[in-house]
Amino acid sequence: MQSLLLDLVLIFGLSVLAAVVCHRLRLPSAIGLLLAGVVAGPQALQLVRNVHEIELLAEIGVVLLLFVIGLEMSIADLGRLKRFFLIGGSSQFFGTAAVIALLLPLTGLQVQQSLYLGFAAALSSTAIVLRALQDKGELETPKGRSILSVLIYQDIGVVPVMLMAPMLAGSAGPGGGGGVTALGVLLLKVLLVGLLGYAAYRWIVPTVLERITRTRSSEAFLLGVFMLCIGIAVLTQSLGLSLALGAFLAGFILSESEYSHQAVAVMLPFRDVLMSLFFISIGMLLDLNYLMEHLGVMLLLTLGVLLIKPLVAAAASLAVGLPLAQSVYAGMALGQVGEFSLVATKAGVSAGLLSQNHFQAVLVVLVLSMLATPLMLQASPVVSRVLGRSTVVRRIERRVAAQPPLPETPAAPRVLIIGFGVTGRNLAKTCQACDVPFAVVELNTALVREARSQDIPVVYGDASQSAILDLAQASRARAIVVVIDDAAAARRIVEVARRMAPDAYILVRSRYLREVEPLTQLGADEVIADELEVSIEVFSRVLSRMLVPRESIKALIGEVRGSWRRMARNLAAEATQVNDLRVVLPQLATHSLALSGNSSLAGQTIAQSQLREQHGVTVLAVQRNGQTIANPRGDVQLLAGDVLFVISPEDWEPALA
Repeated sequence: MQSLLLDLVLIFGLSVLAAVVCHRLRLPSAIGLLLAGVVAGPQALQLVRNVHEIELLAEIGVVLLLFVIGLEMSIADLGRLKRFFLIGGSSQFFGTAAVIALLLPLTGLQVQQSLYLGFAAALSSTAIVLRALQDKGELETPKGRSILSVLIYQDIGVVPVMLMAPMLAGSAGPGGGGGVTALGVLLLKVLLVGLLGYAAYRWIVPTVLERITRTRSSEAFLLGVFMLCIGIAVLTQSLGLSLALGAFLAGFILSESEYSHQAVAVMLPFRDVLMSLFFISIGMLLDLNYLMEHLGVMLLLTLGVLLIKPLVAAAASLAVGLPLAQSVYAGMALGQVGEFSLVATKAGVSAGLLSQNHFQAVLVVLVLSMLATPLMLQASPVVSRVLGRSTVVRRIERRVAAQPPLPETPAAPRVLIIGFGVTGRNLAKTCQACDVPFAVVELNTALVREARSQDIPVVYGDASQSAILDLAQASRARAIVVVIDDAAAARRIVEVARRMAPDAYILVRSRYLREVEPLTQLGADEVIADELEVSIEVFSRVLSRMLVPRESIKALIGEVRGSWRRMARNLAAEATQVNDLRVVLPQLATHSLALSGNSSLAGQTIAQSQLREQHGVTVLAVQRNGQTIANPRGDVQLLAGDVLFVISPEDWEPALA
């Protein structure tokens, strides 16, 4: 017992060291954990002696990982990602498996073994890829959603792949007559598990969790979640299926309950700790003698995987409408062999379909391909540029990016909206309500269809490409508003848009203050940072509740903004500036002022209103019923519904409307 505890202390110490070193080198921590396992394992320094016990703990980590994956997955999430999931996931998974399964018989493997290993090799590393996307803040971008959908598809796909092992082992045996019988027994077991899972979903789990949550005890909830996870996993194992299948089923059942988010929160720390054991145990299992004896073959196999998987994944991304650069990135990100490939290979060994040599080969390819992943991600821009010069690739991309013409409008869009998320939708609605001509550029095909169903002029495509902006008539737009979550893409869009439309007003919504300066340097006129605006909204509301005078709150807002440009909320002064006029005068600003029926100015002439004498305001133009009166004389009468374009002192607030 003491020896096992010492091994655990050593392993966790190595885990901390590996995580710190990988953080410094900007590498996925899983790579460091794998290498730490190799160093500490029986093939190298032999620092860990209780390898079998560590493997058992690692298997529990795999069970919890599948449980959490099931928890984080829901039918609603799959519905939102259905295009990426169904088309992209199916193309990558079955396409990769087919290519590898066709090539492996050339190495002397049986057809059944080649088919199984093809599906196993099609799986990528969820741990490494998701961490890379999260570190770069790209999980919610189109390419991030595409990669996530493929990973979810693979995580679901590993379950039927593991169920295939006994069936293929039966057909691969002498005579091959057991395959049909094994398939029949397997289907009966799956049906029984499905019925038990449905009963747990409808009656057992809701009843148990409801009773537990009534106690308001966090310990009881944690133990209850563990009990359901392990209980359903053991149940499936007792029926001759895998623990992993039961854990995934338990998580998926819980995901449809109102307690799923809390269950994820309490399980994540245990999952992360045990997953570190899993990666270290994988490294311990690596046979260095086998690697050195078959080094040339292993390098060739790894090279083949790193060529086939990115090509198939990139093609799958192109099939769902991603541009070339993002498709190449997605392919590179999914190019490695994943941790579930080992889980599936172990299932194949247990079923008698594969040998230990097959397991070692998959393990070596996994380690080498994971080590290559950071380099592949860094090389993706270069690869996409090289491929972009190809005539064939250009033709394919032109077909993917081919767009129907925009609906005819009286004039070019005055406002071009990049992104049709919540902010883009609201801006489009307000432009429609105010009869301001606009157009939308969006990369998400589901959002494009939604916009077209609402008769909104929309162009599908990557706005960082000048051809797409040209199609949207960006050069004639007075305002270009970039409201997407991908910071890197936003910078590219601003750079291209400023080059195409040097006089346009470019407004960008960003997440963080650190993005303001680079966007401004690239040509953005205004950058609204979410974290700044949210902080202002929070403290202004709190101070209002504390009965702090409004003038004091405004002064504090000015102080908080500091060096950032003053961006007022709720249609305050600068939010309605007429930047199209490009008036650059010291201490003066341009505004638009709509006159309501209750305005004191309605019915008066410009001279009678004494705007200049009393407020220092000069009327530049009056817009009435779609017509504009430029440079109006003093005897022009102002009417309710008029929109005045004025120059005023910078601190003037248009309260006369």
